[in-house]
Amino acid sequence: MTSLKSAIGNPRNISLDDVCTLISQVTTGKDALGQPILENKYYLVFCSKLSITRAEHSTAGQLGFKPDMLLIVDSDSYDDEKYVDYYGKRFTIYKSFMRIDGFTEIYCEVDVGNDRN
Repeated sequence: MTSLKSAIGNPRNISLDDVCTLISQVTTGKDALGQPILENKYYLVFCSKLSITRAEHSTAGQLGFKPDMLLIVDSDSYDDEKYVDYYGKRFTIYKSFMRIDGFTEIYCEVDVGNDRN
């Protein structure tokens, strides 16, 4: 898909041509045993998928993570969510980085064992 942003001005601009769903867990109360009841909140946002660099793959691997992809989202759209759905697959966000250009990089690994609510 041709990006309108890249056609106008600086070709180094990132174009958010894709969509992902950011997921946050909110405590809505407590059950009879006093355990918190968690509810998922879903936020559909525009994003751009980039490749994980070798350096990130190596560093994250040493820390026990298995990096799968990097998504770029608008910083105003990201509020420290811990999960993201991308094309029907659930990922855990293990690291985020706010850039100076108004975007946030979110580093994702495959979320194993988390059921979808």
